[in-house]
Amino acid sequence: GFIIDEAEVDDEVEDEDEWEDGAQEIGIVGNEMEELGPTAREIEGRRRGTTLWDSQKEDEIEEYLKKKYADESAAIRHFGDGGEDMSDEITQQTLLPGVKDPNLWMVKCRIGEEKATAMLLMRKFIAYQYTDPLQIKSVVAPEGVKGYIYIEAFKQPHVKQAIENVANLRTGIWKQHMVPIKEMTDVLRVVKVQTGLRSKQWVRLKRGLYKDDIAQVDYVDLAQNQVHLKLLPRVDYTRPRGALRTTQENDAAKRKKKRRPPAKPFDPEAIRAIGGEVTSDGDFLIFEGNRYSRKGFLYKNFTMSAIIADGVKPTLSELEKFEEAPEGIDIELPAGGKDDGPGHSFSAGDNVEVCQGELMNLQGKILAIDGIMITVMPKHEDLKEPLEFQAVELRKLFRMGDHVKVLSGRYEGDTGLIVRVEDNRVVLFSDLTMHELEVLPRDLQLCSDMATGVDSLGQFQWGDMVQLDSQNVGVIVRLERENFNVLSMAGKLVEAKPQSLHKKKEFRNTVALDSEQNPIQKRDIVKVIDGPHSGRDGEIKHLYRNFAFLYSRMYLDNGGIFVCKTRHLLLAGGGKTTNNNSAIMPGFMSPRISSPMHPSGGGRGRGRGGGGGNVRRDRELIGQIIKITKGPYKGNVGMVKDATDSTARVELHSSCQTISVDRTHIATVGMPNKDGSISSYSRTPGYGSATPTYGRDGSKTPMLG
Repeated sequence: GFIIDEAEVDDEVEDEDEWEDGAQEIGIVGNEMEELGPTAREIEGRRRGTTLWDSQKEDEIEEYLKKKYADESAAIRHFGDGGEDMSDEITQQTLLPGVKDPNLWMVKCRIGEEKATAMLLMRKFIAYQYTDPLQIKSVVAPEGVKGYIYIEAFKQPHVKQAIENVANLRTGIWKQHMVPIKEMTDVLRVVKVQTGLRSKQWVRLKRGLYKDDIAQVDYVDLAQNQVHLKLLPRVDYTRPRGALRTTQENDAAKRKKKRRPPAKPFDPEAIRAIGGEVTSDGDFLIFEGNRYSRKGFLYKNFTMSAIIADGVKPTLSELEKFEEAPEGIDIELPAGGKDDGPGHSFSAGDNVEVCQGELMNLQGKILAIDGIMITVMPKHEDLKEPLEFQAVELRKLFRMGDHVKVLSGRYEGDTGLIVRVEDNRVVLFSDLTMHELEVLPRDLQLCSDMATGVDSLGQFQWGDMVQLDSQNVGVIVRLERENFNVLSMAGKLVEAKPQSLHKKKEFRNTVALDSEQNPIQKRDIVKVIDGPHSGRDGEIKHLYRNFAFLYSRMYLDNGGIFVCKTRHLLLAGGGKTTNNNSAIMPGFMSPRISSPMHPSGGGRGRGRGGGGGNVRRDRELIGQIIKITKGPYKGNVGMVKDATDSTARVELHSSCQTISVDRTHIATVGMPNKDGSISSYSRTPGYGSATPTYGRDGSKTPMLG
């Protein structure tokens, strides 16, 4: 039989060769034709395999087949890689509805009654099953579909029979829409929403009044697709409410450009002051339909689409506003406890600690940085060689007493000394404000320099008087990156955005009265005799109504600026006026008019010795340093600019102003100053009309006199 089989194989191979020759002529690749039939080698292998199976036992054959086919499924053998998924997909295709299956009809329903209507049809189906059974197969009320239900039936009349006399389906009795077969599966498709939100998580608002504001998740309502948030309210305390509201104010409010109120805790007293009504509901206060906690936070529902939950990182200042005390701040770090993300803030020389991996808690110092790979020299007796770590495996290490600089955040650019180190925050004592600051470790860097602060920002600079609102002013005492610290008239420190402030226009000659009715003005030195700052001395920086903003180098808070009422001040060296015949205070009189050297104070002569009312100058006193011993300017020191027998013109050293003083109220304390200039008021009236020649006989020449 072997020779006959070989002859048959040869004929088959020759036929294949002849066919391949013809195929090459018409452009078919000959190599592909090898797959069309078995070759002689394959036939020989089959013959040997058959002989092998005949000689083996059944148990051995079974074991052989198990080993050969146990590692791969039939789907993989048939379809290759990914065959199992393809097989499952084909299986699912066989379960899809076809033309022989019942159809799905969409019926209009009363909004909000979808599920109740489905239950009603189920009870109707059960009630009629033995008398007049309904021909429908199922009723579906999908979650999230408003105003429609779906009924499965073979024919439309079956649907109309089922919905007859159902009040909630009255609007859909005349018309029902058949769902296309390809879309029937989408009706029952369950979309699992992965919100990922949890209680106490930080989110931001996308739009509306609270756009970009930070909020904290209170709880999540998946059924209503809403989230209950805790945030700082933005209430307009300037708009009258209730009985205080008038038609004119309503019209003005409509025309006025809407400005977003600042975010701050709810103040029920301020609401009642503008006519608003605040009611109580357990632990909450109710105002205009919103719920506020006793601590001033707003609790309100928002839709899931109105918030941003991914990658929200609140600033330290935002976190502080949500806590009762600084020690209770819970700063949330990224997953895994890492302190720095891909955009790390490490630099050479930083002390670090390993926070992940087998070498956790190992401390060291950074030698070099290459992208996210950081070379660290470990501080360990058994490790002498530098090691490489990824940035996410390290966190900055600080110790009490380190002098550091803030790299980013609210206090950017500030420096200070570390006084306390905790798990995820550092408390440092600022070099500028002499106050404690709480900063994240990733925002710090070792530094030996001391910050000098910022004196100006935009149109504002330190010490400027600004308008807080229509009735209040304040003085800028600190400039930060985002906010200004403003000392108000009431002595309170207020945080304000630069956009909400307006520079207050001042009048150069503004004058007020102190406790002794002495005139005081800007740059005068005064003493505080009453109030919280009693006993302090200072220079007047600004005057506004009956308030004075003073500056003292001895006062450390608020950059040395404090505010007092003018009736609590006393001009340095001044006292109550005891001998003054004039009804007008000397500080409010024109120096030229009050001077006895004014033309109204005496007669005008016609030459030397002419007329009995002329005034003579005392040149010996001009240029000397004197001290005032009596009167409203008692204690002031100045230089005599001009003098007569009864009056002296004195330029005060304290305020650089020139006043007229009685000669009996001054005492010389210094030597004459030969360089003292003569004021424009020093020319006496008696010399104004004198001729150049002083001889009695005008006809004589000087040579013959």
